[in-house]
Amino acid sequence: MAKEFQGQVNILPAIGVPGQHMSTNPLVSTQKGYCAADTVTIGGFVWAVAENDAFVKSTGTGAPLGFAVREITNPLGYNQPASNNVPKGFPVSVAVKGDFAVITRTAATVGQSVFAVLANGSIKTGTAGDTVDDAIETDYKVVNINGGGAEGDIIVISNWA
Repeated sequence: MAKEFQGQVNILPAIGVPGQHMSTNPLVSTQKGYCAADTVTIGGFVWAVAENDAFVKSTGTGAPLGFAVREITNPLGYNQPASNNVPKGFPVSVAVKGDFAVITRTAATVGQSVFAVLANGSIKTGTAGDTVDDAIETDYKVVNINGGGAEGDIIVISNWA
């Protein structure tokens, strides 16, 4: 693996890492454990696999099962300096309630609803009750933005709010 020099210095600390639990509010997980049916992205929504409900994936239809949480048990990526992916067959912690850091795929403002993108489980934001292309509304809301809340920024979502 090639050694690289630091490429960026931030003025402020990061608000969090995608999938990280972000408050003292309880984190409510599903009643059973799951494994990744395919590579699952931590910090996004997941759906149960219809053929075998012991597995989850980052794609689906209808309401997602829950949110893929960053845990100490998540495996490190192979031959990668950093990874936020769970490889096929490894355990995935799935939460149904909590406050989490996520990367937004659209501009975000506090109070907006959170939508799960059906193709990859990523997060888009919008007005409650609106339609967002190729996404489904969840019960999460944007509760904190770091900086401007621009596309690609880390924000905090919650369904306790």
